[in-house]
This record gives sequence, C-alpha cells and structure tokens, in this order.
Amino acid sequence: MSIKIIETDWKWNTPLSNRKKTDYIALHHAAATSASASDVDRWHKQNGWSGIGYHFYVRKDGSIYCGRPIGALGAHVSGKNDVSIGICAEGDYSFEHMPTVQKRAIAELLDYLKSNYYPRAEIVGHREIGSSDCPGKNYPLAELKNYKNILKGDDIMSREYDELKAEIDALKKAQRIYHYWAELPDWALPTIRKLYDKGIFKGESDADLNLPDVLMRTMVINDRAGLYD
Repeated sequence: MSIKIIETDWKWNTPLSNRKKTDYIALHHAAATSASASDVDRWHKQNGWSGIGYHFYVRKDGSIYCGRPIGALGAHVSGKNDVSIGICAEGDYSFEHMPTVQKRAIAELLDYLKSNYYPRAEIVGHREIGSSDCPGKNYPLAELKNYKNILKGDDIMSREYDELKAEIDALKKAQRIYHYWAELPDWALPTIRKLYDKGIFKGESDADLNLPDVLMRTMVINDRAGLYD
C-alpha cells in the first residue's frame, strides 16, 4: 500500500541512537484535542528530550507526519523504547472519539509498517506495555489491532457505493425513457419501442430523447417497409 508521509526537517537537541529490534508498534494519543507535530516536538524538548519522541504523528484530518527516523530509538514508552516504534494520534481519547479519516490513516500506516518493516511486531496500546492510561478509553484500540478489517470495510463500502450509484443511474435512465414513451405520438411509439428493444435506438442521451419529427417519420416509413425486421 502506498501512503503519503509528510517529512519534517526536525532539529534534534542531541544525537539519536538506533533501535536494535522492534517487538511492538505502540499506539498513543497526544492527550490534547488540537496539537501539531511541531507542538509535540516543542513539548518533548521541554522535557529535556532530543525532540519529538514518536516515530509517526497522525492528525485528525488523516495527515501523517514523520517524527523520529523509523529505525531510531524513540521516547514514548518508558522501559520499552528499545523494542518499540511509536505512533501518536492527535486528540484526547480519554473523552473524545476518533474521526473516521484519522482511524483510516492509522490503519493504513499500520498496514504499511507491518507489510514492509515489522511483520512480527505486536500492535499494542501504550498502557499495555507501560504505566499509563494512554491512548485513552475511547481510543479504537481493538479496531486498529484488526486494522485489515478497517481497510477491507472501506473497500466493501466503496464497492457498495459504486453498485448503488449504478442502480440509481439505471433508475434515472428508466424514468427518463418512461416519460419519453409517454410523450411520443401514437403513430411513432411502436416503431421507437421496436428500435429500442432491438438495441438500434439506445435512448440514453438527451439527443436520443429529442428526436425531430421528420426523423421519427423516416423511422416509421422504414419500419413499415420491413427494414427493422
């Protein structure tokens, strides 16, 4: 899956070190209803850290920002930073509910990481491997652990939408044709219906449904001469 990750030229207060393995993909919330990746970077620097502690930051509009380099040691779960990569969601999900577009973006990011980098890493909430209430009681943790269902669900909805749209378009077409039949003169209707049933006359475009009288008369003459049999 191809996803768009926004790169940011972070200025680290101290050099970063590399992580030797990745057992967990840890999910967090910012505990702030509105915060940019730059806000988080500033807060973490105020803590005395090198900079933003998460490897990815996902905003409520679904935009994904790169934090620390993917292989770098993070600062997001005390005691587990050396074996985990961190994804933080903008919002305070101790009381808010996550927007669908944000949840979809996190699902895509998880799919990207599991497919390309860490197939064996376990998806966990911060509180499951650290002393914290993060990512909040309303965070859709169970859903995102089964992120493939979110992606599959979107695909199903997309297909259902396409099918429903096709049905609506067919109904609109049928309605237009029905009204057209009702407006045709009695002498032309049998011929036009015959041509439509044979597929010679499609009756789909505005031009088809506005046949000039002289053309209809020509069609009727041809029909009576047996040209459409």
